[in-house]
Amino acid sequence: MVRDGAADGGREGAVYCRVAHRRSSRQVGVDQREAECRALAARAGIRVAPRRVLLDPQATSWSAGAARPGWEALLAELASGQVTHAVVYGVHELERVQPQDLAALLTLVEQHGLTLLDPAAPEDGAEFDHADRRRALLDRARLADRGRRRLADSVRAAQAEGAASGRPHGGGRRAFGYTLGDYDLVPEEADVVARVYAWFLTGRTLSWIARELTTERVPTAGGGRWTSTKVGRIIDAPRYAGLRVNGGELVRGPDGTPVRGAWKPCVPLADWEEARELRLRSRHQARAGRLTDRHYPLTGLVRCARCGHRMVGSTVDEYPTYACTGRRAADREPCFRYISATRLEELVDQQIPYLLDALGPHASPEAAPAALLDGRTAAARRHDQARLAELVAELDAGDPAADRERAEVTARIRAENRAVVLRAPDAVEGLLATGLPPAEWRQLPPEQQADVRRYLIGHIEVGPVTGPRSVFDPDRVVIVPHAA
Repeated sequence: MVRDGAADGGREGAVYCRVAHRRSSRQVGVDQREAECRALAARAGIRVAPRRVLLDPQATSWSAGAARPGWEALLAELASGQVTHAVVYGVHELERVQPQDLAALLTLVEQHGLTLLDPAAPEDGAEFDHADRRRALLDRARLADRGRRRLADSVRAAQAEGAASGRPHGGGRRAFGYTLGDYDLVPEEADVVARVYAWFLTGRTLSWIARELTTERVPTAGGGRWTSTKVGRIIDAPRYAGLRVNGGELVRGPDGTPVRGAWKPCVPLADWEEARELRLRSRHQARAGRLTDRHYPLTGLVRCARCGHRMVGSTVDEYPTYACTGRRAADREPCFRYISATRLEELVDQQIPYLLDALGPHASPEAAPAALLDGRTAAARRHDQARLAELVAELDAGDPAADRERAEVTARIRAENRAVVLRAPDAVEGLLATGLPPAEWRQLPPEQQADVRRYLIGHIEVGPVTGPRSVFDPDRVVIVPHAA
């Protein structure tokens, strides 16, 4: 049980929050999780330094092998001997979804004699105060992890055996052009695949091919619309040349030649190899072009005041701009609003010292949240989360009619949670007491400047042009600071 108390110099903690898993029944946002962890740390008298507020806001953080900088930083902090408490939101969520992570966490807690707290657990995680319960939880996590590893090993072994013999791997979604499982050709779809390759090899772009298939009302394997990404997957996939893949690589025989599958190809091997070479060359050229692209430091902060969409860095006729990619609400036509990138960046950087001064020399970065959500989206999310709680109760009571609405509300909340923005909690540490003259701001490293901007600015609204387009109008720009 956590008791109220004043901060104790011997109580140093680290906070960790991960985005809610897609199957979570509550869908609590990272910003909400951080707030609950901070409140728990305050009640327990635990000091949490800004650099020890560690977050992983991406849904991919639940995927095996994905980059999780917040989680890796947490484990490093716990192993450092510099903290006494770990405040982790959703310990039992880890147990259900990624038991290997829970095992790693509990192992460090045991090795270093740490206290583990969780605002989502009963009594703030009082169960973790008991060594026998903690060990039982660790044993369950290790057992579940071993079971998953054995299953993964057996699946990989079966896939490798099938790949070596040329059998289709089966399972998953149906590949366009083939039946599910046996990989029998679907003749009309196989003809479409052949046309896709022919178009691509004669210079048609992926987007042109996607538009053409959509115009012809050709459905995808899942019945949806074609996109350039889906077309690219067909061109990249070795299956259409009858080649077997295992572990993301072509299966090759003892002489190094690709192993042919037991199914019929849709295109000749020579066509697939030519298309692959063309794709690789295009990607290389695109990467080379990006290396010389202009950097847009306000990316993610600039919004169109008309349609609400973010404005992205875009060079038009060698003129760098932030341009809106949204559509007008009235007629759904493209918005086309843009603003000079150079002048906007100059205007914003001129305001940074004043925004710092507005915080005041006594502002405490330790109390400033690292994850924030704008007020309008936060209000909509609160409404949706309340409705989700009602629907969960109705489902538990045996009301199947609420199932579809529950899925829709969950999708809305996940979209709202994706609008959460992160900032480095220690971005302005050392800058508040002395202020930041413009000359010193310009001398800061670009990475630190980016952290300071995102710490201070919630978003930048760009309004309509009211004068000549050749004259930059600062009055059309509204810099909205973070509310917290």
